[in-house]
Formats: sequence, C-alpha cells, structure tokens
Amino acid sequence: MFRNLIGGVLILASLAACATMPRPNPRVEAKLQEANTALDSLSPGITVFYDNLVVLLEDIRALYEYPGWGDLETIIASTASSDQDESASSIAGDLKVALDDWTTKWGHSGERLFSRYLSLVDRCSASEARRIGLIGRLASVQATYLETTLMELSANRYSQATSIYGTVEALSKSEDELNSFTLNAIGLYDVRPSR
Repeated sequence: MFRNLIGGVLILASLAACATMPRPNPRVEAKLQEANTALDSLSPGITVFYDNLVVLLEDIRALYEYPGWGDLETIIASTASSDQDESASSIAGDLKVALDDWTTKWGHSGERLFSRYLSLVDRCSASEARRIGLIGRLASVQATYLETTLMELSANRYSQATSIYGTVEALSKSEDELNSFTLNAIGLYDVRPSR
C-alpha cells in the first residue's frame, strides 16, 4: 500500500512537471538562433574597434600633450570656422602663414605637426564610420532579441522572456558605450591629456 502511494505520488509529480515544462517553440528557437549567430559575427568587429580605438586615443592624447598644441589647435579651429565666402587659396595662405609663425614660436615644424593632426583626423573619420556601422548592426541584433522576447511573452513563457531580455539590456549598454565616443569641433575624439 505504502509502495503504491509513493508510486502514485511520483506519477503525479512527473505529470505536474511535464505539465509545467514549456514546450519549445520552433519559431522562437529559430529566431533565437538567428540572433545568437548575428551576435557572434558582431563580437569580433566590436573587439577590433575597441583595440584600434585604444591606440587611436593614445595617439590623440600624445598630440594634445605636444608642446604648442594648444596654439596649433586655435589655428585649426579658426581656419575651420573661416567665413564660407573666403576662397580656398586665401584660407590655405592664411594657414601657411599661421603655421610658419607657429614654427618660429615653438621651434618645431608646424607643418609636420599639422600633417600629424590631419592623419589623426583621417583615422578618427574611419573609426567613426566603423562605430556607426557597429551601432546599426547592434541595433539589428537587439531588435531580433526583442522580437524573440515578445514572442515568448505572448506565449506566456515569462522566465524565457526575462532571460532573453537580459541580452537586450546588455546590448543596450554596449550601444550606450559606443555612443559615448564623439568627434570634437576639429575632427578628433575628445580626450584629455593624462597627468
């Protein structure tokens, strides 16, 4: 009798467990696999972006610490804000004179430092293009995870939806981090010299 009672309880427990086990939804599983694959392909790009960004920010910081950079930055800013009506040759001539004056004052080649600055602007522009592309791809992956979350919620699978939504939140933090980098008025990432 006791044995039958234990057997009956075990059968009821098994049935209850089966009744509460959510059935896999093939559409959700396929969508989740799609999102995971997209995230796996995105991760190396983000890693490479940050590896390159660290080097770029160090190079910008070194430029900012260069003796006389503040004066050259003022020259660059005033050239960038020159009146649109001025001719390109007039602006180039003014820049040449300003760089010659800078060279005289600081005893280093203003043209060489300006060339270094332009190289960093090019690198920042390329980095910005990669950053914006990554943000777009990240948003697409987030949308897929969010869609999967909503599918799970509509199927009353709250724990699965909560788990998937955790990924959406993590990706949102990654997007916020990517959005924290912006170019300043002279086309460089805004970094402050280390002290």
